[in-house]
Amino acid sequence: MENNNVSGTIAYERYPRAIEIQTISACNAGCIICPHPDVSRVLPVGTMSMELFRRIVDQIEPSWGTRIIPYLNSEPLLDSLIFSRLRYVMERCPDSDIEFSTNVSALNPVVQDKLSEIRLKELRLSVFGFTEKTHGSLMPGLQWHQVKRNLDHLVNNTRLREHIGQLILVMIDHSLVTEEDVRLAKEYCDYHSISYNFWGFLDRGQNVMRFSNDVYNLAVSGCEQRRPLERMHITFTGKVILCCQDWQWGNMIGDVKENTLLDIWDSEVYNRYRNAIYSGRGAAPELCKRCKLSLRAII
Repeated sequence: MENNNVSGTIAYERYPRAIEIQTISACNAGCIICPHPDVSRVLPVGTMSMELFRRIVDQIEPSWGTRIIPYLNSEPLLDSLIFSRLRYVMERCPDSDIEFSTNVSALNPVVQDKLSEIRLKELRLSVFGFTEKTHGSLMPGLQWHQVKRNLDHLVNNTRLREHIGQLILVMIDHSLVTEEDVRLAKEYCDYHSISYNFWGFLDRGQNVMRFSNDVYNLAVSGCEQRRPLERMHITFTGKVILCCQDWQWGNMIGDVKENTLLDIWDSEVYNRYRNAIYSGRGAAPELCKRCKLSLRAII
């Protein structure tokens, strides 16, 4: 069901179909295709309080059908409270799907035992290379042998896998990724019954400094992933930003410490952004004009 509460406002979902929550701003990888190494030097760093996390989750009603995603532009397993948060989501929102993502470096057997107590709809494994050389080049800061050891334990961890709806290994199409990397990853996934996703490179609205999609649209007529119409993105400070591509927090929508989720979702600010993005008249934020996922309009 969609909203159109404000005259002239683009129709959007009545409730957020997914809410991404940044429980911690840290990451232990220095991926060359990710903005984190650069933006972490200029943005606030920290961990969301459990009080604020509960305040967010407590507002999500079963009728919303919202997917809860307790990570945003970070490595969630660095959060010492992550399992307390995941258990709270299960208790408070037992019917909600939970999506989780990790670079696998911290997903050791002890952590896997803890994760096996959680019911996950989807677990995404960011493994951008499947040889030591490629993995080290794309994901500096991580140790391939450690990642592979954790991955090998995971694929044979029947107790954990019973609690995961879909297990997905994610690689990125980049010039450093070789045919051997792709072949080895596909064979590994096929053998262990893991889904394999080979996504195109995305420069996050030109927030990746070293590589670019070379996209700039003078006018935008929407978002390929419908994020302004379906998703909410909350930083560890409680600020709501426009999108997960908004790594520099340049487009603020609201603050969950000051307003409810629905007040922000239906706010004049959010609707101004929706109208601008879907107008096709060149009024979209610069972030969207630079984004590969934006739908180009001709004016």
